[in-house]
Amino acid sequence: MSLVVKLEDDLGERSEWVILNGVLPGAGDAGFVLLSGVDPFGKTVFNHVQMEAFLKEWDRAKDRVRDDSQLDAWNKVKQMAEACRQDRDLYLRFVGH
Repeated sequence: MSLVVKLEDDLGERSEWVILNGVLPGAGDAGFVLLSGVDPFGKTVFNHVQMEAFLKEWDRAKDRVRDDSQLDAWNKVKQMAEACRQDRDLYLRFVGH
């Protein structure tokens, strides 16, 4: 599953993004309540209030990383999530295809 992950402001004008392949758990994975809810064919948006729980799950999802490109993407998403946690006007958006 390939998704674009973006860090956006209220107007969608912030331009940080990364392509994420194969790191997210599947739908319904009880160990990843937030991450398993990411729609692989639509849009899923997280806000600053959700970032604490998101980051805990994201750290555990690192075990799913299998190569350097996935690790680079995982690190970029973590950086964007940290920025989102610090700024209530930012959103972390997952866009599926």
